[in-house]
Amino acid sequence: MNKEVMLAFDKYKKRTANLKGLDCQLEELCHQCFNVENYNKIFHHYNFSVKITDPSSSDSKVALFFAEVKEIFGKANYFCCPLERHENGQCHACHNQGMDDLQHPATGGYDWGSTDTVSPFMYMDDCESC
Repeated sequence: MNKEVMLAFDKYKKRTANLKGLDCQLEELCHQCFNVENYNKIFHHYNFSVKITDPSSSDSKVALFFAEVKEIFGKANYFCCPLERHENGQCHACHNQGMDDLQHPATGGYDWGSTDTVSPFMYMDDCESC
């Protein structure tokens, strides 16, 4: 799962000018929720923290991120974005599985799931820094 999260983050980093040239390491995988609505709608939501270091100054910070890995017809699609500490957008899939601590972007960009989703899920909740 760490590789999946960092693959999503690396795709985000390539599109983000202010992260170019910075060293980014996974700090902690905080929360995750796996959702299967049907064969064509499978996605995994994550919260994770990344330690971002400027190699030229050794300054670093830890930032919280959201990622979605969505499988569409057997192909993985990635979405990743930073989160504010108390940001929490809507997600029926995670909420219906009791994953209310998993934060989602307020601006959307991810699959919310159906209001009646009660499918298999994975639960992880041991993030000290989130």
